[in-house]
Amino acid sequence: MRLWTLPFRFLGVLALATLVSGAWLFRQEIIRLVRPPAAQVRTPELEPPGIAGPSALARARDKVDSLHGWRADSVVLSAAEMGSLVMDGLSRDARRHLDSLTVTLGEGRVTVAALLETAAIPPDQLGPLAGALDPWERVSATGVLAVTRPGFAEWRVDSLTLRGFTLPAQASRQLLGRALAGAGDGVVPLALPRGIAALHIRPAGVALFREESR
Repeated sequence: MRLWTLPFRFLGVLALATLVSGAWLFRQEIIRLVRPPAAQVRTPELEPPGIAGPSALARARDKVDSLHGWRADSVVLSAAEMGSLVMDGLSRDARRHLDSLTVTLGEGRVTVAALLETAAIPPDQLGPLAGALDPWERVSATGVLAVTRPGFAEWRVDSLTLRGFTLPAQASRQLLGRALAGAGDGVVPLALPRGIAALHIRPAGVALFREESR
């Protein structure tokens, strides 16, 4: 070995050691550069609320008619179509105290948001809320909707939110009963189109089943 090459060999070893040390210290950054980016996990988007209205009600009725005309086993309604059936199925007195109704579907549950005419509730029945509410207040109520017999259903409300505050279950039922005629103990009776014997509620839609297929 020639002596004049020793300095160059030493510099080579030193450079290699520096590269190895640097690679170890910055290994995470190097891995991120080399490894392909992982697929981003996206949170599933919630279905938007459905707005009840005449056109949605017409579509819902057309679908229900197909249960009888085409002898289909079931049809699926959107949130807007189901909300329109809910609004249409309320008693006339209950409907006149509601406006701008929307529906959000969950797993077996329905959330209805609407303007409620609180001015129609006797002040002595509002308790601490008397005098604190506007004549019309935006409220939302959540509960289970189930068919009781062909053509009729009940919406059992267990949660009511007013001005961003969710009332306890008992208070929710009491306020709803005072606001809507016939909604005793938080149970809202609904009329359904003829022949509807069962329904299954999912976030993406409500499946209605005709009487013969139950």
